[in-house]
Amino acid sequence: MPTPAAPHPLARILLATDLSARSDRALDRAVALARETGAALTVLHVSEADAAEEIGTEDRLRQAEARLLADLPAAVLAEIGAPSGPVTIRTRVADGDPAVTIRRIAEDDGFDLIVTGLARSEPLGRLLLGDTVDRLLRRSAVPVLVVRRRATGPYRRMLIATDLSAPARRAAEAALTLLPEVPATVIHAFETPFQKISTDPAVQIRAHGDTAARRLTDEIDALAVPTARLDGLTRIVLPGPADDAVATELARDHADLVVLGTRGQGVVAEAVLGSMAKRILARVEPDVLVVPRGH
Repeated sequence: MPTPAAPHPLARILLATDLSARSDRALDRAVALARETGAALTVLHVSEADAAEEIGTEDRLRQAEARLLADLPAAVLAEIGAPSGPVTIRTRVADGDPAVTIRRIAEDDGFDLIVTGLARSEPLGRLLLGDTVDRLLRRSAVPVLVVRRRATGPYRRMLIATDLSAPARRAAEAALTLLPEVPATVIHAFETPFQKISTDPAVQIRAHGDTAARRLTDEIDALAVPTARLDGLTRIVLPGPADDAVATELARDHADLVVLGTRGQGVVAEAVLGSMAKRILARVEPDVLVVPRGH
């Protein structure tokens, strides 16, 4: 008798939707991930009370559920509640502050991944996270996938940015575990210290690059993931700030998923997301998976 396949590590996905026009991109990606991995998908819409409203909470949630069902494509509606099929899809509406409620449900109900989209785009084309997504990234203990592009197939390659810190290590481990079939590149940006190894700048950069490459190899070898997964990783070191390095590599390789870690939650994450992680989020065009420190 053949040994049954091990369950996929991505078992429960929570799609948080605000029913805006851009939310269909996050829906498409969440459904695609559920079909690829066999994960159960819950589509969540949080209805926040409006001081001007005169209806009660129960009626407001009933209206929110009707809007949610009306917003879903027929192909998705056909799979909701189906006793069998390639993917299990459920819908849920909840009352409260969206960021707080999404985070509470994701953490209390044991979801492996939160999928969400962008708020809107500005005239110049810059995509905005929006307050709810921004607060989720700062506070969630569950990895958050921010979908920017329309899903045209499985992710082709993910680019994992690391500063060789413990949070970056956990982010790499989470991404490589949750998406074990997606080819991955790990990139480390190194700053050239003020002390000179040589009067020739090229020699100096090359020397620091060799040191950074050795440190990156040691870091990857220490990741708590199967050896076969590590063997398939592409490893890159580039000089300069991390956001420049990530942008350079994306222009060369066209990865469609970027992975970032945060150094903490709450007040600590507020400061971190205000710096390098937020700079990368603001510059990149692909989807971004943000893994919190405590994951």
